[in-house]
Amino acid sequence: AEIRERAQKLIAASAPADRKKVIDDYQAALKLKADAVSGREIFSKNCTTCHRIGKLGVNVAPDIADSRVTTQEALLVNILDPNRAIDNNYFSYTVITNEGKILNGILAAETATSVTLKQAEGKTVTLLREEIDELHSDGISLMPVGLEKNINQQQMADLISFIKNWRYLEANIPVSAGQ
Repeated sequence: AEIRERAQKLIAASAPADRKKVIDDYQAALKLKADAVSGREIFSKNCTTCHRIGKLGVNVAPDIADSRVTTQEALLVNILDPNRAIDNNYFSYTVITNEGKILNGILAAETATSVTLKQAEGKTVTLLREEIDELHSDGISLMPVGLEKNINQQQMADLISFIKNWRYLEANIPVSAGQ
């Protein structure tokens, strides 16, 4: 427990100052009365190019559909500071082709002769290695920083409510695996 607390303090201290301030400012959203139906609209407008929940969106980014055990606080931090904790499978990569074309995406497949990037909106691009001048990990998430510029605190509350409760909106009550 002591090591966990110490690690959490170190991680929080290493967050960029602007992200920490935004997260602190948006803590108020967690206390607002939220509307999951309105949150579905916020999700549709801002998140479906990379995330899928139910029948909305595409699977490019990590699966957030099963968020029942994720706290609202953790969702808030993940949304506002997407670079704080990135699964190795979801680092953004940049490819510069021999013709100077620049492509970004998640490394979906890699062979001795080709590289496949998965991009927003579920697009995939496969390039032969002989077409690639440069390929490197950007060390950041494909999810952009700055979503708070498009989503106010009430909308954030609604969005988090949708992410947590989407399956209950249309009586899609989950059944445990054994039933």
